[in-house]
Formats: sequence, structure tokens, C-alpha cells
Amino acid sequence: MTNSEIEDLWIEAWSKLIEIVEDEARTMRCLLPDGNVVDVEQCKGWLQDSVYAEFSVNIERGWVFDRRGVIASRLARQ
Repeated sequence: MTNSEIEDLWIEAWSKLIEIVEDEARTMRCLLPDGNVVDVEQCKGWLQDSVYAEFSVNIERGWVFDRRGVIASRLARQ
């Protein structure tokens, strides 16, 4: 996979994240697969790092601490 293709993957993930959080980026939290809860900026970093580490990432709307949030997951890319 080329660097350009890798960048496209994390940019696509960031775009999906921004679409989910909309105007709530300051208050919305993201639940990572290891159980850590992070803010949106840290979630962006996790998405980028995961794609560069050869994982396929997914994010979806969910509940974090009884509030609307983002659930992140990843699988080994094949």
C-alpha cells in the first residue's frame, strides 16, 4: 500500500469522525478498543496511528459514559 493510499484511509476516517461529532467536538468522547476514553483530537491521532500500523479502522456513533459518543474499533488489514 502506498503512502498516498494510507493517507486516504486516515483522512476518510477523520471525515467520518467529524461527521459524527458535528458541533459537539469539545464535549464528545471516543471509546477506544482498549477501553480508554479520549477526546476527539486524541481519537484523530489514534485513527491515524492505527492506519499507519496497518489496521483497518471503523468508527460509529455510540454511548460513552451515558452520553452520545464515538466507538472506535480496528482489525488487522489483510
